Amino acid sequence: MRTRFTRGLAAALAVSALSLTAACGGGSDDKADGAAKGGKGTEKTSAAPAPTPLTAAQMKAGVLELKDLPAGWKASKAEPDTTTYKADTAACKPIASLMEDKVAGATIGGTVDFERGNSESLLSHQVMTFPGTGAADYATAIGTALGTCTGFTAEMEGMKMKITLQKLTAPQGTEQAHAFRIKMNIADLGMDVESNMLVAAQGTGLTRLAHVPADATGHKDFDGFAKLAVEKFAKGAKA
Repeated sequence: MRTRFTRGLAAALAVSALSLTAACGGGSDDKADGAAKGGKGTEKTSAAPAPTPLTAAQMKAGVLELKDLPAGWKASKAEPDTTTYKADTAACKPIASLMEDKVAGATIGGTVDFERGNSESLLSHQVMTFPGTGAADYATAIGTALGTCTGFTAEMEGMKMKITLQKLTAPQGTEQAHAFRIKMNIADLGMDVESNMLVAAQGTGLTRLAHVPADATGHKDFDGFAKLAVEKFAKGAKA
């Protein structure tokens, strides 16, 4: 049960649900009437072109491959998770939503999962694209939450989880990047789970990486994985 739950949790941590809406602007009625009558002062201004979403090829090129990882890792597949997580603190809601297995407004272009040993260590990486400024907005919301939220209590299928957060140094190479560690205590299951997270945005693209080490000594590997993920994602997004 522990292995199955941890695998599902790693996949859930790699995705989020931050709703995004695209706003559209139009000309005024007065200008439209003036144009219909041939009046003056009806100059039209061209709106700036909308940012171009990443292509399927760019997103595929941005996800990690087995050959990118150190020896000992193998490809795997995480189970989907439909759980909704509720935080008891408003400032922490973006972090809680990061644990959900849905991404409103995004087009997923690549999801890969890896494990080491018998699922003792897990790695999940995902690349997606948003319309407009969605990717930047998503990353900004996470960064804002990390500036004010250090911990909260969340509910998962009726069970309470005590969650604490620790900001980490994110690798450079993208327009935005945030890294942090999530420590979860689930008393009802007698479980303690620690996961390292990376969220990075470049243009209309966004990547997320979740790393669940076998034990505390494995946290040292996260910096290397995060650097690999950012480099691969940035290269694919800029191609």
